[in-house]
Amino acid sequence: MLFASKQKKIETQITQYNEQVAGCMDVFKQALQQCCNDSDREAIKVSFDKVHKAESLADDIRREIEVVMYTKALFPESRGDILGLLETMDKVPNQAEAVVHMIWNQHVSIPEAISGEILQLVDVCCRCIDAMLDAADKLFTNFTSAAVAVGMIDELESEADRLEAFIIEKLFSDEPKSVNMLLLRDLVKHISAIADRAENVGDRIRITVAKRSI
Repeated sequence: MLFASKQKKIETQITQYNEQVAGCMDVFKQALQQCCNDSDREAIKVSFDKVHKAESLADDIRREIEVVMYTKALFPESRGDILGLLETMDKVPNQAEAVVHMIWNQHVSIPEAISGEILQLVDVCCRCIDAMLDAADKLFTNFTSAAVAVGMIDELESEADRLEAFIIEKLFSDEPKSVNMLLLRDLVKHISAIADRAENVGDRIRITVAKRSI
């Protein structure tokens, strides 16, 4: 009975963690919209602070889960799978925070000529995270559905790669060249890396599903 109670607590906390990551990505998306539409430094700083707070709250929940899991709430093999999954998932809000911090700290100005494509890339990355969270949720209830969600992660990550390449090519096809172009190239790569982080999570989920199916 005690084991079942702890198991349920972990599942509830993981759901809370997923919700917090989703909330962090919502704030991240709003922040990038802000950065594309308004170059006001104070407004960008407010956006960064919001993303940082959301990322910190996700960290707090993750740490609470780890404490509960180390009290032997799960069998050792399950504990390793979940801890590894959480560690990999944690890189997603970290990367979102890094993007906004880069814009703020390096004074990156997003030109109107590529703002539409930047926001399109952000949207694809956020949808990729949605698929990641869906797969993580279903890992506890429906392995088949989790595997389908992982397939969606792969598709969206490929779309992010395509957009990344398109935006960078567009950047360097313009004249004259400028230092800001290099910052924008790095920014595009930082944003696209969010989808890469989600793909890494998907790979862990795929392995966990395979192990549980044996």
